[in-house]
Amino acid sequence: MKLCSNVVGLIAVFSGLGVAAPTWPSAIDELEDVMFLNAGYKSKGFGGHVTPCSFSEFGVGRQTAAEWLRIGFHDMATTNIFFEPHGGIDSSIAFELNNGENLGPGFVSTLQTYSALYNSRLSVSDIIALGVYASVRACGGPVVPIRGGRIDATAAGPQGVPQPQNPQGTFVNQFARMGFNTVDMIQMTACGHAIGGVHSEFFPEIVPAGTAPNGYALFDNTPEFDNNIATRYISGPNTDPLSVGPSVAATRNADTVVFTADKNVTIQAMTNPTTFNTVCSSILQRMIDTVAPTVNLSDPLVPYEVKPSGLQLTLLSGGAQITFSGDIRVRTTTRSAASILSVQIIYKDRTGGVGGTITTTTVSGTATGFDDSFAFYGFSANIPATTSISSFTVVVVGTGGLSTTYSNNGAGFPIQDSVIALAPQSCLSGTNLTVVAAVRTGITSAVSLDVTQKVARTGGVPVPALANATVTMVKGATIGPYAIYSGSSTIASAAGTKYGVSSGTFADDFKDPASLGATCAPIGTVASSSTSSSVVSTSRSSTSSRASSTTSSTAVPTPIHKPVVGKYSFQGCFTEGTGVRALAGAAFVDYANMTSEICASNCAAYEYWGIEYYGECYCGDELAASSTQAPLDDCNFICPGNPNEYCGAGNRLELYRLTSAATSSRSSSSVRSTSSASTVRSSSSVSSRSSTAPTSTPTLAIKPKVGNYVRQGCYTEGTGVRALAGAQYVDYVGMTLEICASNCAGTTYFGVEYGGECYCGQTLDATSVPAANQLDCSFVCPGDASEYCGAGNRLELYMLGAASSSSSRVSSTSSVRSSSSTRVSTTSTRSSSSSRSSTAVSSSRSSSSTRLSTSSSRLSTSTSRSSSTSQSSSRSSTSTKLSTSSTRSSSSTRVSTSSSRSSSTVRSSTTNTSKSSSSTRASSSSTRVSSSTTKPVSSTSASSTAVPTLRIVPSAGGYNYIGCYTEGDGVRALGAASFPSDTNTVESCVASCAGYKYAGMEYGRECWCADEFGAGSLLVPNADCSMTCAGDPYAYCGAGNRLQVYQKAGTGSASTSSSRSVSGSSSTSKPASTTSRAASSTSKPATLSTSTTSSAAPQGTQAIKPTIGAYSYYGCQTEGTDIRALTGGFFFNETAMTLEMCAANCAGFKYWGVEYGAECYCGNEFQVGSVAVPHTDCTFPCPGNALEFCGAGNRLSSYVLTV
Repeated sequence: MKLCSNVVGLIAVFSGLGVAAPTWPSAIDELEDVMFLNAGYKSKGFGGHVTPCSFSEFGVGRQTAAEWLRIGFHDMATTNIFFEPHGGIDSSIAFELNNGENLGPGFVSTLQTYSALYNSRLSVSDIIALGVYASVRACGGPVVPIRGGRIDATAAGPQGVPQPQNPQGTFVNQFARMGFNTVDMIQMTACGHAIGGVHSEFFPEIVPAGTAPNGYALFDNTPEFDNNIATRYISGPNTDPLSVGPSVAATRNADTVVFTADKNVTIQAMTNPTTFNTVCSSILQRMIDTVAPTVNLSDPLVPYEVKPSGLQLTLLSGGAQITFSGDIRVRTTTRSAASILSVQIIYKDRTGGVGGTITTTTVSGTATGFDDSFAFYGFSANIPATTSISSFTVVVVGTGGLSTTYSNNGAGFPIQDSVIALAPQSCLSGTNLTVVAAVRTGITSAVSLDVTQKVARTGGVPVPALANATVTMVKGATIGPYAIYSGSSTIASAAGTKYGVSSGTFADDFKDPASLGATCAPIGTVASSSTSSSVVSTSRSSTSSRASSTTSSTAVPTPIHKPVVGKYSFQGCFTEGTGVRALAGAAFVDYANMTSEICASNCAAYEYWGIEYYGECYCGDELAASSTQAPLDDCNFICPGNPNEYCGAGNRLELYRLTSAATSSRSSSSVRSTSSASTVRSSSSVSSRSSTAPTSTPTLAIKPKVGNYVRQGCYTEGTGVRALAGAQYVDYVGMTLEICASNCAGTTYFGVEYGGECYCGQTLDATSVPAANQLDCSFVCPGDASEYCGAGNRLELYMLGAASSSSSRVSSTSSVRSSSSTRVSTTSTRSSSSSRSSTAVSSSRSSSSTRLSTSSSRLSTSTSRSSSTSQSSSRSSTSTKLSTSSTRSSSSTRVSTSSSRSSSTVRSSTTNTSKSSSSTRASSSSTRVSSSTTKPVSSTSASSTAVPTLRIVPSAGGYNYIGCYTEGDGVRALGAASFPSDTNTVESCVASCAGYKYAGMEYGRECWCADEFGAGSLLVPNADCSMTCAGDPYAYCGAGNRLQVYQKAGTGSASTSSSRSVSGSSSTSKPASTTSRAASSTSKPATLSTSTTSSAAPQGTQAIKPTIGAYSYYGCQTEGTDIRALTGGFFFNETAMTLEMCAANCAGFKYWGVEYGAECYCGNEFQVGSVAVPHTDCTFPCPGNALEFCGAGNRLSSYVLTV
């Protein structure tokens, strides 16, 4: 970069030595981020468009820096200080591109670049002004001070941009109209022409075609910002195309006409480089500060010495605590990051009293601008919800013992906790944005979801408008000191959209929906370590824009108690049972979308169902005797999925019963197992809500027995392998020993680790041994505080006892064991099997509510022999274990739209009737079931009217979905054949591509086929493929530059997957093992969880990959000490994991790593105890690409974000 003699002095002023430090939050905070964070962590990348100075991303013959400087002048040049509208820098140029005064593509491309950064807190006109600063600074020129607060115009201004053919008098009058005198005119022209040139395409009279390289003649001999325009004009050689050459004869030598207006006095003075830069800094600032009299500009921007970034409050389970997280940005321009020992956050409680101190040494990342550098110190701490937080100060502790306190100009950095948008519980599914918020119970004002979107303008205007929509949110349960609200809105695209929640003067706003997961986590899920770029503050920044917007208010409908829902009739409003659930059969939770129809569909196998707390659905065949009828008005919570319905209330059930109970095959006299029923309640309980029933305080103790399993002790994990290598389930919110036992029913062993991880297996690996200290298993189960659930690298291990009632053992010589691992987003699965025996009648009902982030609903319909002669009932996830040899087949299916029931009858010499129903409950999202229910019964099926749901079609016409892909690098990703159609569907496209290996849908209506991918096509998150099919509005068909790709079944082995769910640690998805084991062979069927790319078996040598996309190899890391090394999120794929898959799943996190070959973990920091170990420790090959290393036991092959 070319520095000028006076730059150091200007930087000193710009660094705050002559300007008051800003107070946070400020209306210019977004502008400040864009201005000073050019590269690195949380950078906006603004300066990258003009660095280096000669750069243009649009090809040769253009210079972006010059185009940015030019658009600043052209936008201002129509100013008329004598009349209204005054004009000035107001982005009106966006509406003036066709008036003949603004020629060339640079105006459109510049405005398109600016529009990407434009939002409700950053006007296009402020970006135009900032573009002048960036263009000059990137080219080595002086600092042009920047103020914020400009307001965008919504229509074109008058004409009046100076043209090269104008006479001198016209130029003088035009600049006078703008508010500048003759000297100003000369200075502004010289400074404006310090970079750039003239294009022959648009000004052939000045630069004839073929006379300049690439048709572009520079004003002087360099692309940098220097005073050559002045020195060469005065002393030669003068090559300025607006001063010499063809422009003279064409009377378009405008620079000579302007410079001679005072007989060259001003331009002569500017031959001094110091004078030139001082003058340019001043005149260009005056140019961009030319605004309408009604606009109040801020003070010149200087970087904060300390600035909060991405602050987030998140309500935790039970409402007793709040997680406070984010980054503290520290300016390191004059002090190095190495000189900072730690950063302390000293906070006050919500009343202004003493709160506590949070200390961090974690550097989340660093960033740089043109003249400044910054380090971001990340933190995450839990604070009591009752006392909470109101403000904080920051103390930067130096290595030499010197501490500097930053009090935000004495005011403290404010935080409001009255309204909190709960990011983990909110989600973006396709175009549906669902937002869940926690609002202090004392707040009485209406709670609103506010969404701002960019809407394209007509007429070729390259700058979109901002459209605002307001939706009234629905109140639900009360958790601790907060009431939970939810609301939904449809958005066209996550790009450029912002949302927030407000109530009265309180708001948690300016949030990015692109950071949300595709599924909403249940209420009470522990906050993810990933924080959004939103700011929780006591003030709401005003929008610096006059852009057109629309505001809509959703009318509050009148809800009713529905008398009939399907085959069920309303019974009234009922209380919960005393110390027991009123309905103890099964439970489902969906705080964002619950309706009566969804609950009825989920409970279709039961006599009763009821909704409580607006989002909790309970099923049962009998109502607890202690549940009594309450006044109808008690059930006053509105259903979040249908504001026309009531969905119970706190401790109140909106109760329905099968209209013709006599038709039910279940008897109300069935004997129920108490221990089994408790398992169901634990599995389906809502951990975020405290029960109103009186309970005794549990005593924490080792459980010697859980159901039919006997405790073996506290065991280590295996050496380089899992101790238990069967199915795996995760529930960090509600895990209990009973839940794990239920999930592992039929296996010989189960064990719980890390508090919330459940592992199953038929054998225990030989390298897993009793821990030397049996007290190592010290983690308390999150779902039952009276139980231990292992610890880090420690399993609370149980083994099936000799007498087992949960699995029938028979002496068959060959048997089949089938397990189905189902990943549920909007569905529940029910299965029943019936076996008859002539010697005994045994009726058992098994039901379980399984939290499915990784869970498998094990459904078995197989022949069994039983010697039982008594009637019993047990609740477990049924699995009939048949000896002597077994073939286990499993599949992982992502179901999105329906609820299914299946039953089969197997006859043998004995009579044994059993009925099992298994319901699934996602821990990463609430189980959302559509009203469409398909019920095959004994090979006969009947269907109710289906309500379609937008979905990814998993398979069609012999093709399986493998992911969302970009187009190739300059080539089509799939270019062998094309079948565009306005009736395009997934089914029609794969049919058209029947002769090819791959079929892909793009832009909704385009169908592409090929046998191989074009170079540069990359796997991206499924959410990128967001356009619906032209012929099917309920299926996705790619998007712009995005292909929904399907592969013909049987044409390759799975290698990568784009099943992406960036979410918190308790809302992750962990598919169960899909390994099928026969007596003498092993097969791995492809999964349908979301997507799998297929490729030929890899050829080459296994090696450490130095880079994966934007990530670079970080090293082989251990797990943390009693905690996961990376806690942001995790994803499992035991058949197809690759480094690329993990990188795609963890996009947005700073770090990710793969462990045990198939486990992908994400996070923004490594937790305590995770250390680097030799690279040779990470030796497991990736199952989806044997040429890559995917960690090992307790070892992560880790990568860090570098671009």
